[in-house]
Amino acid sequence: MLFIEPQAGVAPVVRFIRHAHQRLDINTYLLTDRVILRAVQSAVRHGVRVRIIIARHPYGRRPRGEIARLRATGAQVRYAPRRFSRRYVFDHAKYMVSGNHGEIGTANMTWSAFHENREYLWTGHDPRIAQALRSVFQADWSHRHAGRGPRETLILSPGATAALVRTLRMPRRVCLESEELGRDRPILAALRAKGRAAELLLPARLNRYDRRVARSLASSGVQVRFLRHPYLHAKLIAGPNRAFIGSENLSPSSLKHNREVGLVLRGADARQLFDQCRRDFGRGTGR
Repeated sequence: MLFIEPQAGVAPVVRFIRHAHQRLDINTYLLTDRVILRAVQSAVRHGVRVRIIIARHPYGRRPRGEIARLRATGAQVRYAPRRFSRRYVFDHAKYMVSGNHGEIGTANMTWSAFHENREYLWTGHDPRIAQALRSVFQADWSHRHAGRGPRETLILSPGATAALVRTLRMPRRVCLESEELGRDRPILAALRAKGRAAELLLPARLNRYDRRVARSLASSGVQVRFLRHPYLHAKLIAGPNRAFIGSENLSPSSLKHNREVGLVLRGADARQLFDQCRRDFGRGTGR
C-alpha cells in the first residue's frame, strides 16, 4: 500500500510497528519522532525483539541524545557500519521489516517528515521483498557486505546508478522528484536523452551547485521546476506504469557510496505516484 506525506501523517509507520510479531528490524538515518519512539517501546514491552540501525553522523553530528532515547525503548541499537560512516558517506536508508511485511520509503522518522515534507512510503506483504530487506539489515548489523542477492529485488546503494538509469529510460513521459541533484554522469545523460519528456521537480531551497546543474539540464530541454511547499524531501522517478521510490537522491554520493534502499513499483501504485508527481510539478515554479 502506498502512502503520501504529509497527508498520511505518522499513522502508517506506527501501524506497521504495532503489527510486528516476534521481530522488527528498522534502518533509518534519523529516528526522533516521539510517537514512533513510544510505538517501539510498546512493541518491546509486548515481547517483540526490535533492532535499530541509525547513521553514526547524521548531518555531520554524533547523535548521542538520539541513541540514548532509542536504547531507553528497550530496542537493540547499533550505528551503521564504518564504511557508511565516513565524510560525505552515510547510511541514509529508510526501511523496516517484520516477518513477510516490509516498509520502504523516502522519509526519515522525524516529525517534519510526516507533517511538513513531501514523502512516499510503501508497505506490503511480499516474502521476496521482506527477505531482501532482512538480508541487507543482517549484513549491516553484522558489518558484512550484503552481496548481490538483494539487488534482484531492491534498488540498493552503493551501486544504484545503472538500475535508476534503466528506470529513466522507460518509454514516454517520466516525472522526477529529488531533494538533491549532483553530477552523476549516467543519470544526467539519461535525463538529457529524455529531453522535454522528463519533468524534474526540485526543492526551492536548492543549493547553488545543484541549481547550476539544473540550469544545464533545462538548457538541454529537460523541464525543470522548483517546489516551495511542502518541502520536497521525496526521491521519486515515475512513469504511468512503473515508478521508483527510495532513499536515493540523484547525486553521485547517494548512488555510489551511501547505504540506500529503494523499490520499483508497478500498476496502480506507479500510476498514483506519477499522478502525484505531475500535480506537484504543476504547482512548481521556474525558479
